[in-house]
Parts: sequence; structure tokens; C-alpha cells
Amino acid sequence: MSEVSAQQVVTGDGVKLAYESHGEKGPVVVLIHGWSGSRHYFDYNAEAVGRTCQVYRYDARFHGDSDKPEWGHRVARLAADLHDFLQTLNLQEVTVVGTSMGASTIWSYIELFGEDRIARAVFVDQAPLQNLAEDWNLGSTGCYDAVSLARLQTTLKYDFRAVALGNNDACLNQPVPQKTTEHLISETLKADASALGKLMADHTQADWRSVLPRISIPCLNLVGSKTMCFNAKGVAYVGENVPKCEQVYFDAGHWLYIEMPDRFNELIQRFAAGSTKQV
Repeated sequence: MSEVSAQQVVTGDGVKLAYESHGEKGPVVVLIHGWSGSRHYFDYNAEAVGRTCQVYRYDARFHGDSDKPEWGHRVARLAADLHDFLQTLNLQEVTVVGTSMGASTIWSYIELFGEDRIARAVFVDQAPLQNLAEDWNLGSTGCYDAVSLARLQTTLKYDFRAVALGNNDACLNQPVPQKTTEHLISETLKADASALGKLMADHTQADWRSVLPRISIPCLNLVGSKTMCFNAKGVAYVGENVPKCEQVYFDAGHWLYIEMPDRFNELIQRFAAGSTKQV
């Protein structure tokens, strides 16, 4: 895809977020990456969706080319950053697309700010609770309790590259070009490893199940039927419990938008334009 110069938005607590925009006409779409990702995880999507939409993608704090402060290691702060982003750019009637932790960012946003500025939402392969609980065993397969969290934080501290390599192994089910996997690894390594560990501690214990039934806007929930990061039934729980939600299954893994970009892009274009017809 063609090179686009990054711009910046400054959050309410003074953190600079790097972002890009694609397209000049059509519905507004904001792409929100997951834990340890970056805006470049959407390199197969942003420009394509931008042919019929106005697309924005940004690096969350601690990730990519955005600032990496010593504070704000909570999903709620990421949600506040999203709110600041939409307000600063005066984006209205937005279709927000959250992949993995990006979906949790949207749920937190709705809990904190309601559906201000948001018209539609897309959740991509994220369970509403990663940890095990007395009434829940459909969460993450990799980080699900205090022991697995401590193991991840130790690996982040001493062998960050191993985490990046492990992400590719766990999140991709279908082969992708080697240059793509190398690019994903390099983007992950831009993140602040220590901050990722602190952020995961908040993310993995957050339980969004009570938020889901309160969402009133139209939604799409995309499930990677071959995901190795979650129990697929846990991901499907989202689509079953958000009132106006269409559930779509992909024959792909956690990074379904990278494995099957054409189908993903067309779905987003149609959904943002008001259609719920599956591709």
C-alpha cells in the first residue's frame, strides 16, 4: 500500500498518539488494534476500506509510534484516549472496529461515555473476560490467571522478541507472506514491554459481560473459528449477548483481518454503510 504520513492527536493527559487517515468520502471508520499491535496491523485493510469510507487508524499509548508514558496502564485509559481522539478530530457517527483488546477498549468506552459519537461497532475475536472465574471458563487460552500472567510478564521482561514470535504462532492460523510476519514482529517490538505487562494485568481480569446487554447500537461480532487465543464459544458469547448484533464466523485464526482481508474489508465497508448482509 502507499505510504501515508503519520499525524498526531494529543490526549487529555498530554500523550501524543500517532495516526493516519485514508479516504475522503463515505462513513467514518476508526480501526483500533489489540494488545502489542499497532496501526500497521491494518496494512491489509485501511487503504482498501478507505475506497468507500473515511478511515482512521492510530497507535494506542505504549504501542507503535505513540508516546509511552509511565502511567495509564488500564483499558479505561485507552477508552479515554479513544474519546479524546474522536473529540479532537470532531468525528461523528463513527463505526469503531476493535480487534482483540481493541474490542475491550470499545466496551470500556461505552461503559464510561455511552455511545457518544459512535453509530456502529465491530468486535473482532475477543472474549468478554479472559481470566477464569467461578462462572466462566471460555476466556483466553494463554493468559487466564495470576500464574499465566506472571509467566507472560517475565517473558516480556527478559525475552520480548519471544513474545512477538509467539504472537505470530498463536494468532495466525493460515500462512501469510514472510515479509508480513516480519513486519508484524517489528511493529510489536516498537511497544514498551514493561507497559504491556502492566496493561495485560488490567485487561485480562476485566469482565465486560454486564456491559454487553446495555449496548444499543448495531454491532458486528467477528469470530475466528480457528482461533488459538480464545475458546471460540467465549468470543461468540459477545454476539449472543449484544442486543443488535450480527455474528459472523471466519475460517481463520485470531488475526482474521490479516488472514482473510478481502472478506473482512468488504464486511466493514457494507456494515459502515448500513448493510448487515454477510459476505
